[in-house]
Amino acid sequence: QQQQQQKQQQQQQQQQQTHHPQQTSAPTVTTRSVLLDKVFGLPWKQKCEQIRQASPFGDVKGWRLASFIMKAGEDIRREALVMQVISKMNDWFHQDIPIANNRPYLRPYTIMCVGGDAGLLECLPDAKSIDEVKKETDGFTSLRDYFERAYGPPTTRGPQPQQPPQQYTPPTQQQGHVYGNIPFEQAQDNFLRSLVGYSLVCYILQIKDRHNANILLDREGHIMHIDFGFVLGDTPKMGKVPLFSERAPFKLTAEFWDVIGGWNFNEGGLGVRFCRMFEEAFACAASHADELATLIEAALLNLTRNPNEARSMADGVRARLRMRGHRQSVEQKTFIMDLVNTALTSWGTSTYDWLQKSMNGYI
Repeated sequence: QQQQQQKQQQQQQQQQQTHHPQQTSAPTVTTRSVLLDKVFGLPWKQKCEQIRQASPFGDVKGWRLASFIMKAGEDIRREALVMQVISKMNDWFHQDIPIANNRPYLRPYTIMCVGGDAGLLECLPDAKSIDEVKKETDGFTSLRDYFERAYGPPTTRGPQPQQPPQQYTPPTQQQGHVYGNIPFEQAQDNFLRSLVGYSLVCYILQIKDRHNANILLDREGHIMHIDFGFVLGDTPKMGKVPLFSERAPFKLTAEFWDVIGGWNFNEGGLGVRFCRMFEEAFACAASHADELATLIEAALLNLTRNPNEARSMADGVRARLRMRGHRQSVEQKTFIMDLVNTALTSWGTSTYDWLQKSMNGYI
């Protein structure tokens, strides 16, 4: 009987060991929180609360904490112009696209010029460059793997357009420290909507120098572009020689595409949704093309004092925003698909990333 009991105990232990890897294969809430804290540090809300409690002015009504960096040696006025456009487009998206889950995401931030080549730029909280995220993540293999480790594996087989992801609400203090603990689908949706928004901005303004140190990823999965020194046809140069010409209409790498799951809808791919959302956002921006072009022409005329150049740049914006047909026409859908495919298959994007990795170590 003792031998039989020992055998039964051994069999139970073996079964537990066999099932143990399956039970722990998915990252736990604690593991995800640790990864996010390692990459992004203490959440900005907690930092603000700590500083407010220590500040003698913490009880003043309207108290708010903001972080800025000083930038000099570059024409900050161009960056301020880009931020004006981003703010305008963000307002139009909220006005013209009523369903939040179909609305592209943009994050305007404050830029204050204090001279022709200097200014203050607001720091985006709870955000790091993709280059930093990769370097801070132990055992990093891909952005898709990072998302699954940070937010857990996908819980659904495929997207469910009729049942959009629930709105994330921050936890209360009684719930403990679980900042950023949102499900994979919510983080993926945040990534997709922000990818659409900034892809359209980059296409309209022809923003270049889009390496992974100029693209941020925040704690909830949004991507955000910064550093708009090369816009409207201007490109990085080594001396007076152009460093490399980024030919893609906007940056859409295979790595980004992998995060949203690619084209296969049945396997959770959101590629088709990306195109539909981009098509809707394009039509929204196109309906305000004249207002946008006028804003750009006036700003560039003030910067360059060259009316011909300013008018040419504004005409280029109008041309890029020209509708090829009505919103649901085959011509317009084909045009959007061509833009996406051109961006996704551009050898220039991967070559520029390789060049930045070789020269500056950006990954």
